[in-house]
Amino acid sequence: MPKIQCIIFDVDGTLLDNTNFIISLFQDTVINYLGPSKSMSRNEVLSLWGPPGDEIFRKVFPAEVVDEAWSEFLIKYRNTHPKTGFFSRVELNNFRKYVQYLAIFTGKSRYTNTISLEELDITDCFDLIYTGSDVENSKPHPDALFLILEDLELNPDKVIFIGDSHLDIIAGKAAGIPTAGAEWGAVELEKLLQSKPDHVFKTPNDFIKFIESAS
Repeated sequence: MPKIQCIIFDVDGTLLDNTNFIISLFQDTVINYLGPSKSMSRNEVLSLWGPPGDEIFRKVFPAEVVDEAWSEFLIKYRNTHPKTGFFSRVELNNFRKYVQYLAIFTGKSRYTNTISLEELDITDCFDLIYTGSDVENSKPHPDALFLILEDLELNPDKVIFIGDSHLDIIAGKAAGIPTAGAEWGAVELEKLLQSKPDHVFKTPNDFIKFIESAS
C-alpha cells in the first residue's frame, strides 16, 4: 500500500463513543411524540441510519410534529452528549507525524456533528469536515469522499477511510479508497465484516500502530 497521506474518519462509533446515546435519545423522542405503541427497536433505528438526522426525522414523524420533535432532540443532544471519545486530542494530533491530512466524512447533520466534535474539543484537529448536510447524497454514496480527494488533490490510494458501519465501507469502495473497519465501535459487526473492508481493527490502538507502520 502506498504511503498514506490522509486519514478520513467517520464520527459516531469511530471517533466518538456515542452510538448508544443517539439510539436511546431517538427512541425516547419517538415515544414522546408518537406514543409507546410506535416505539422502535434498536435494529429499527439502525436501519434508518445513513442520511442526516433531520432527514430521518422527516421520514419518521408527521409534518405537524416533526419540527418540534427535531428541536427537542437537538436540545437534549447538546445538553446530555457524552464526553467520551475513542481517540484523544493528543492521539489525533500525533497522526500528523505520519500523515499530512485528517478529514471527516459523517452522515450526521452539520449541526449535530458540530456539537459532537465540540464536546471533545477536537474540531480543529481536522483539515476537512464533510457532513450529510453538505452533500446531496449521503452514505453509502461516496459523494463527500470524492470531494475530499478533489479538495486535497490526492489519489484514492493515498487515503484510508475508517468507519464502524458497512455504509462506510461501501462508500469507500465506491470511491476507490482503501477502507478500514473500526470493530471497536461497530453495533452491527456482522454487517461490517460482510462488507469486506480492506483492514479491520479491534481497538483504536491497533489502528494507531497500523498508521505508524504504514508510514
